[in-house]
This record gives sequence, structure tokens and C-alpha cells, in this order.
Amino acid sequence: MKTIFKKNDYKILVDVDERKACIVKGANSVYVALEELTPLSALAAKHLKMMGCDPSRYLNIGLSNHVIIKEAEEAWQAAVAQSEKKTHLNETSMIPMFWQNLPGLIELRDAEDTYAACQRSASLMLEYRQRGLPPARLMELRQRYPRAAAYITAEAYSFSGNETVSERGRRAMHLLITGALVEDALSLLPDLSPDLSEQDRSPQSTNRW
Repeated sequence: MKTIFKKNDYKILVDVDERKACIVKGANSVYVALEELTPLSALAAKHLKMMGCDPSRYLNIGLSNHVIIKEAEEAWQAAVAQSEKKTHLNETSMIPMFWQNLPGLIELRDAEDTYAACQRSASLMLEYRQRGLPPARLMELRQRYPRAAAYITAEAYSFSGNETVSERGRRAMHLLITGALVEDALSLLPDLSPDLSEQDRSPQSTNRW
């Protein structure tokens, strides 16, 4: 991965070919999709305030609640443009159109991100339930949109720091967006959870940084 932005102990690395990025803050890091930046969501802003951060300094990444500092916006957008250019040159199918129309993906991704954020805060979870959005709602969406649910699961594996796990996640994503059976795609994924796979990074992946 290539470093595109660095300030003190904060840096951003990207892989334009795989359309993914890694945001590093001190000893901590998180893998995210390389997507267009969007205005900060109310949920992300509230979460940042709870951590003592100034929301005005951040932007959302795509439709998720992942954030980056505004100072990195120019470098990030340049990386997105470079990635999209490569995708356009290499694209020979209708995959992008199908991905955009993957039933339930946006709705389910938003529900997953919201619930994940709420689990880290008792007060946010209280508001989540008061709005009539219990965990059962998330399960309902997963059952209604099994392909979208499988795609989100495969995507989590694709961001693993372990290259073998990451590759299997990307292969599963490709199968899902090209119409393969959901069961066939899920069979490619390791039994280990994405979080554990991320913690169990191979020395080779770590040394690349």
C-alpha cells in the first residue's frame, strides 16, 4: 500500500488497484473502502463529540460511518480518481451497474454501520431502540437481502491485513456481484471471524508498511 497522507502519527495508505485504504492513528489502524467522501453524518458527528473530537474537521467515507480528517481530502480524492480510472480501463462487464443495483445493499450497510456504532455506546443504543430499530430489524434486513448480507460479510474479510484472507474475501465479493450462488461465495470465506483475521496479521503484511 502507498502512503498518500501523513501528519504526526496519523497517516493514510491506499491500494488503488484493490480500491481499499488503511487509516493509521498511532498504534491503531482500520481498513476501509476507497470511496468518494461525503458530508459527515449526524451519527458520526455525535460519536466524534463523545470522543472529544471536533466533527468539523472530519468527512465520511462513502455511505459508511468511517471518517478521515478534512486535511487529507485532496490526497484521498486523487486516489479515488486514479482508482476509478484504472477500473474503467479494466472493466469489460456490467459489474458496476449490477453493484449499484444490488438489492438492499445500501439499506443493509447503513443498518449494519449504525448498529455497530450504537453497540459501543449505551446512550446511542438507547436512542436506537427508542427510534424503533431493535436488533430484530437488522436480522430482518439480513434475511430479506441475503446476497447483500453476504456481500457485506465478504467485504469485511477483504479488508483483512492477512493477504490470504483478503483475497478470499475479494473472490467471494466477485462471485456475488456476478450472479453466483450465495452459498458458493460464502464457502470461500474462512471459519475465522473477520475481526480475528485482522488481529492475526501475517508478518509479511505488517512489514509491507
